[in-house]
Amino acid sequence: MRIAFLKYGKELGINRHVLAFPEAFREKGAEVQEFDLSEGELQERVKELLEFSPTFALDLNGSCVVFGEREGEKLLISDAFGFVHVSLFTDEPLFHFPTLLDLRQANNFLPVVTDLKYADSLKFLGHERGTFYITPFVDPSRMPQPPEEKDIEISFLGPVVDPNIIAQQVTQNLKEDFVPYFFEVGEFLFRNPEAHILYAKEYLLSMFNQSFQEEFDKWRKENTQDYMKFLNDISLYATARKRWYILSFLEGINLKVVGVFEGELKEGHEHVSINSWEEALDVIGRSYMTILSFPHAVPTGIGFAPLEVAFMESAPLIDLRATLPGFLNPGIEMIGYLPLDRADIEEKVVYYLDNLQEAKDIGKRARDKVLQSYGPTDRAEFLYQMFQDILSQAQAQQDSSV
Repeated sequence: MRIAFLKYGKELGINRHVLAFPEAFREKGAEVQEFDLSEGELQERVKELLEFSPTFALDLNGSCVVFGEREGEKLLISDAFGFVHVSLFTDEPLFHFPTLLDLRQANNFLPVVTDLKYADSLKFLGHERGTFYITPFVDPSRMPQPPEEKDIEISFLGPVVDPNIIAQQVTQNLKEDFVPYFFEVGEFLFRNPEAHILYAKEYLLSMFNQSFQEEFDKWRKENTQDYMKFLNDISLYATARKRWYILSFLEGINLKVVGVFEGELKEGHEHVSINSWEEALDVIGRSYMTILSFPHAVPTGIGFAPLEVAFMESAPLIDLRATLPGFLNPGIEMIGYLPLDRADIEEKVVYYLDNLQEAKDIGKRARDKVLQSYGPTDRAEFLYQMFQDILSQAQAQQDSSV
């Protein structure tokens, strides 16, 4: 079995954990070669890829999908040359709609998702043949060790953007008649944190008058690209609303906001600007607790960021959702808060600030859980077995046709 691992650039950030896969595949006996499509001329890299003649190619979020042309039509090169292109979606597939829309007719394209709802997004984008699922994971060899001492009581992991900034940017370029719909869907998602954009958009549209529905439906059919961007803007706005809401009433608490920040800082808050994800992990590792607010781009699962926070022995303070106890146990391996309940959030923050040792103990248990259950080995084993099953099925079909 030959496996090509495709990437675009060396800085994979939080996705760097997938670099464990090529190593694991080699240990299984596969011939693995890595290709960075950002280096040199793309045609040269593609030529090298085809000379390698892979059985499977693996990339992240469809970032290394390459098309050719046959009889005036775009054609995925894996279809043209007879290998399977596998994309691991660590992000919401809607963010990668341009590539995925072009892949609707591809035969040898196989998506693997890290959140169950991503399968709905793929289906919405025209991919009907099903997907495979793996949970997010952390490769310890690509993580720094937690500092021995902690000197920060509580951090808030960004990005954090004043939602008014996003709203102003979006509405400047949006048809005026559609602005109320944008805010209605965004506020609905804010008030219903476990709702998905694909459900919310149709539910709210049904509440507008018939003429608006007809006008909007005509627009989205004629402007597919703009419509997809519109949906992503709503998700970003709703996420910003969630995070800004929490920070708005934690005013006066000595809190470090880590990462991108746009807006006006509240009293007591400090923005920690970072130049790399490693710098963010250093701040998190020095923190007894780290507040996280699930983005709407992670609708049901755990996400990679909370697992990295847990690995760094910082107690994850995460908004509760129905699926969360299946990943980390509230009160044991994480601190759960009700995302719209100001009293609950304030009470949890104040309590653990007064009981930092308890927070520290939760952080240690969280790290133990990640080391025990969220490593790359099982995920690599699953993918490798999936590859073997595909080969076996292909061989069986070939034998039956002889």
